Amino acid sequence: MKRLIITGANGSGKSHLASRLGALRPEIPVMSFDAMKLTRGWEQRPRAEIDADLERAITEDHWILEGGPSLLSRALEHADGVIWLDPPEPARAWHLAIRPWANFGKTRPELPPGNDDWPLAQYRFALRSLAAGSKIKHSISSSLEAAQGLCVWHCRTQSQIDEAVIAWHEASGKCT
Repeated sequence: MKRLIITGANGSGKSHLASRLGALRPEIPVMSFDAMKLTRGWEQRPRAEIDADLERAITEDHWILEGGPSLLSRALEHADGVIWLDPPEPARAWHLAIRPWANFGKTRPELPPGNDDWPLAQYRFALRSLAAGSKIKHSISSSLEAAQGLCVWHCRTQSQIDEAVIAWHEASGKCT
């Protein structure tokens, strides 16, 4: 399996899992959709530039692409598999609450320089994301239901994530 999407809502652990998988299979590049979308100061790039970067990335032979549901409409047809991180809302809320403090005043590794975490700004974003939780789940679910021929791992717990990691790592090009 050479083309994997890791998706889920904000705070579900996409970047962390992508980094973990990249360490397991260093020959497969890890890409962040947020890195394609952002410039500095949390400003979004023009849509045409984002789409062009995403198109270039997904036409490569192998990749791990992490990002929210907005990338699915473009990337699913090129993927071999998807890991959908869907933790319980309290776990996601906790992660969103502590993330700005863990990265206080710094840019997270998966983001372009100049996108520093500041708690007040991140909390406003986190509250909007938490409020949209059911909409995000519906969007991902609908996209995955429409996709054909994909390995899909829907992970709500750490043990399910660990099982997906093992299955993906052991899948040499085929869905297990």
